[in-house]
Amino acid sequence: MRIKIILSVSVLFVFDLFNAAGVHAIDQDTIKNKLQNKKYIVLVPVAFYGEETNLGGGISGAYYFRCSKIKPSSIQLSTVYTLKDQISLWVSPKIYSTNGEHYYSGFIKINHFPNKFFGIGRNTPDESEENYISDDFSVLLQHQRVLFGVLMAGVQAQLNYFETSGYKPDGLLATNIPGVKEKFSTGLGAVLSWENRENLYYPSFGEFYKTSLMVYSKIFGSQFNLTRLTIDLRNYYNLRDGHIFALQAIGDFSWGKAPFQIMPMLGGADVLRGYYQGRYRDKAMACVQGEYRFPIYKWLKGAIFGGFGDVAPYFDKLDITKSKFAYGAGLRVRVNPLRVNLRLDGAYSQRKEMAFYLTVTEAF
Repeated sequence: MRIKIILSVSVLFVFDLFNAAGVHAIDQDTIKNKLQNKKYIVLVPVAFYGEETNLGGGISGAYYFRCSKIKPSSIQLSTVYTLKDQISLWVSPKIYSTNGEHYYSGFIKINHFPNKFFGIGRNTPDESEENYISDDFSVLLQHQRVLFGVLMAGVQAQLNYFETSGYKPDGLLATNIPGVKEKFSTGLGAVLSWENRENLYYPSFGEFYKTSLMVYSKIFGSQFNLTRLTIDLRNYYNLRDGHIFALQAIGDFSWGKAPFQIMPMLGGADVLRGYYQGRYRDKAMACVQGEYRFPIYKWLKGAIFGGFGDVAPYFDKLDITKSKFAYGAGLRVRVNPLRVNLRLDGAYSQRKEMAFYLTVTEAF
């Protein structure tokens, strides 16, 4: 059995910008009443070790505030540096306008980071593992109009730049894999979402459904033509007294020339925990995962989860009988009154590997 440690040490600090005494000095009802005018910064210094990174450290944090009286807004930030001179910077805003009628979201990502490529398809062997270095820059901008309170519709634009190096001249990536030579992709698209969760960060009940259509075209300056459709369906059920069951079904489908960097894929901290992110990738992916969340003691909660998924060259080639599966358990530590949690998960896959994840917010 091989154990992969993704994040091993984390220390949490929560700063209340308007109350030096801290949020623990007032009861939860008082906190909820004052959230309209409060702002929070959550900072998570992290130290970690992994086979891709050696020893490294950084900071993950978020700024939570309210422009709208209905839902909180946030700007999340993560930056990491390792002894191998690897750098990663990620910024993600989620902002509701003052009148609550507009929602702005997206991300900015900058990476100089090694990764692993195992080939394309559901049957790639472990022996095909190949190291490479990715220097990439991505920007996603989304603007949605809030309709009827829970339904949002809007437009989106994305720009990607990927530069791949450090791979073997006689390896898989040297065999005309899409995305190795092509560097730029730019696309425009539409996004439609249904947001009915009672809390954005740790929902007890409600639904979140999102459909994203992105068209990358040489007309927009992209080096390839590609259409990508992503469907994300999430339901949350309050079983009793803080016992919650969360269910997600996600489908990611592409048509055209799909660069391997943005191909639909399985694995990582959010989609089918237990597998290396991108261990399995192809032009189509479908995954179903569920999680039972339960209280342990006040700010401490537990979780048991599992899921299965498959990748294929076409949608109609997806096969549930050939799915990969994984399962595991974890702990949740609440870090602020908005119910943002520090998440520690351990997941075991059918490849008999254990993977550990330590991050902020839920997988779904």
